[in-house]
Amino acid sequence: MKKKYTAVYIDDDKILLTVMAAYAQHTKYVDLLECYLNPIEGIMAIDDIKPDILFLDVQMKEADAFATIDALEHDPIIIIVSSHWETEDDLIAAGASCFLSKPLKGPDQIDEAVEKAIAYNANKRTIVKKPGIKLNSNQEILPELYREKPKEQQFAESESWASFIVKFDQMHPSFFENLKGDFKNLTPTQLRICAYAKIGITLINISNNMDQKLESIESNISDIKEKLHIEPEDDLRDFLSIYN
Repeated sequence: MKKKYTAVYIDDDKILLTVMAAYAQHTKYVDLLECYLNPIEGIMAIDDIKPDILFLDVQMKEADAFATIDALEHDPIIIIVSSHWETEDDLIAAGASCFLSKPLKGPDQIDEAVEKAIAYNANKRTIVKKPGIKLNSNQEILPELYREKPKEQQFAESESWASFIVKFDQMHPSFFENLKGDFKNLTPTQLRICAYAKIGITLINISNNMDQKLESIESNISDIKEKLHIEPEDDLRDFLSIYN
């Protein structure tokens, strides 16, 4: 494979842009030129700088991924970056070559996606695009194409804390040490919520597992975000992806 492929990333989550920029510095194949929060700005830049690869989020306020792809004049290799699982046929029909799941797990995951996308693009047949798949206007209700974000398969939604923590520590041995090292004012309850959030356990199941009211969990998450210095609307799981 080519040593480095120039790339642009469009995602309306600034934390994910920061994470991608950090990981890209340690990849074998990615030379990340720019990141854009606004897909309209990204489209204009891509047609100007003509990157080899476009990393692209699916849900964005100004234009979803499918509308963004349709608007491009330049034709980069497209890698969809999303916490939802689109079917392969729909991704291919829209013009993408690979799927990269959120939260991002590190440089190796990105390199593997690039290898897969390059290989697919080299061998793909001519495909007629189907009409773009659009989200509804307020971006709140997802079509059936989108599914609940995947959770790490080793964990059950209602698993006991004792069983959970043993498995979690095996998979993420430095998580608590590093998170507490950076944010010493997190309480034990909040650290437990962060562990659940990291693997994608839903708020309702966190509430059930901890035997706390949903309002209490939501209040704790708001306090956690304040302590982590992230915005209320930002995705906690995306932020925690850098801690393993």
